[in-house]
Amino acid sequence: MEIELKYSAAPETGRKIIADLEESSGAEAREIPMEAVYFDTEDRALREKKLTYRIRREGNDHILTIKYGRGSDKGNSGLYRREDINVPVSADFIEKPGIDVLDDTPVYKEFDKAVGGQYSDDLGIMLPLKPLVPVIRMEFMRKEITANLKNGGKAAVSYDEGKILAEGREAPISEVEAELIEGNEEELTEFGEFLTEKYGISPLNKSKYARGLKLLEDK
Repeated sequence: MEIELKYSAAPETGRKIIADLEESSGAEAREIPMEAVYFDTEDRALREKKLTYRIRREGNDHILTIKYGRGSDKGNSGLYRREDINVPVSADFIEKPGIDVLDDTPVYKEFDKAVGGQYSDDLGIMLPLKPLVPVIRMEFMRKEITANLKNGGKAAVSYDEGKILAEGREAPISEVEAELIEGNEEELTEFGEFLTEKYGISPLNKSKYARGLKLLEDK
């Protein structure tokens, strides 16, 4: 399960948070260029079933990420919990996104119900009967560093800066995330309280994908 905090931060604040964590830890933040594409069917069958299908280039790697379930946040805390599955894929997978790579996962049946499947003799893979089409794109630079939490836990703290693109519309990305690696949710929450008090950042209760969907709705 993915457990993370999200915060809206001005660019100078997001960069300062990472710089301060570098100074306090003696470690150097990783810079990772990210390009993400979110897919759905023309009739939005995945959204209807609260399934998210994302292919993201992270540096030289390509990762298919599936998020499912309703997810949640505590009031206005910016805390998110959601089940996710990450599958490494080839660079050209984005040209023919399919569901066969999910065959051994808990969500395969849900995807099969949503999009169906048809075997391609030419490609030798199972393709969705309802084709998956790109609906939202994102381009951003991530600066990420590991932070130690109060009782021995760890969190991946990142600052993302870039943009969301959806059918000719765009919105900026400037956010801080803290994802739990080790430890418990209480430790992560305490760390989030420290960040908000020290830097004045605000909880972000809409994910990048949700903000992309809002761009589509507002068109």
